[in-house]
Amino acid sequence: MWLKSYLSFGPDRPIWASFADALFALRVPCSERNVDPDIRQNIFLQTWNTYTNNMQTPDLKILTDTAKKFGLRIEGMAFSRSIIRQMPIWYHKEADSIIRTLNHTQASQCLKKNHAVRTVGDTETLANMLQNDQHTMENNCNCECCTHLRTNPHCEHPHSCMKQALKLINTLPPKWDPRSILPEDYQKKPQRTDPDWIPFDARITTNGSLADVFRIFTDSSVIPINTLPDLRRQVPENADTGNIIVATDGSCYNNGEDNARAGAGIYVSPDHQMNRSAKLPLYIGQSNQNGEIVAAKLAAELAD
Repeated sequence: MWLKSYLSFGPDRPIWASFADALFALRVPCSERNVDPDIRQNIFLQTWNTYTNNMQTPDLKILTDTAKKFGLRIEGMAFSRSIIRQMPIWYHKEADSIIRTLNHTQASQCLKKNHAVRTVGDTETLANMLQNDQHTMENNCNCECCTHLRTNPHCEHPHSCMKQALKLINTLPPKWDPRSILPEDYQKKPQRTDPDWIPFDARITTNGSLADVFRIFTDSSVIPINTLPDLRRQVPENADTGNIIVATDGSCYNNGEDNARAGAGIYVSPDHQMNRSAKLPLYIGQSNQNGEIVAAKLAAELAD
């Protein structure tokens, strides 16, 4: 619960978690001393390192040990644009490693100090100013955006800062780039049209806050993929897009015993081509629940 409280980033985040952030940022090895202290926001969201040995504050060492023990890491098939924009841009956990080389340029220093850029959303806003029709690709541009940036936050080279913001955001993989076409853009909540039926919600987007990007009990041997699944359905012309009612079920002989054998069944109507029965392979747990899951999966694949 202590680790979970620390990783809550909303308005209800406990005060001690902010002190923990400050201590983590303070107690860093020599290799991380060149990381600007002002942008050391969170060790679980960024790639800079803090002490995790006895050089660390004892209570914080327990916290990092717990995270390691239970395989805590960022994981998910897709995230909402809101979550993506909340991620820190500096030393972004999922960005290309080249982002580290972009942290110490003159333009980046201006982004940090004058523009107070901290998140992906901040960076995106600044980079999008390059698309202003009135903007010219030079630092003496007098478009509305550049004029505003010279006045507040007193940026002397607004075009250079916009370009640097674009370079930063271009280091993000598709899953973490707010400019990508995300599953939330085309996967909509299914409508319940019949009170006797609950539609299956196939959306894969993780919503909420930054706290919701973390998973525990992850497999360290599996490297998370930062590409986005394209789940947009390509419907052929003249395809039958009507609804079909499919009955599925699973059963198991000697359920719960060592010699249990499970099966799955699909039924649409007499002699229908989708009617199926199947034995579950032995590498799948033999239970009636797994039989039901396999039946539903098989029905979805056949109906697609």
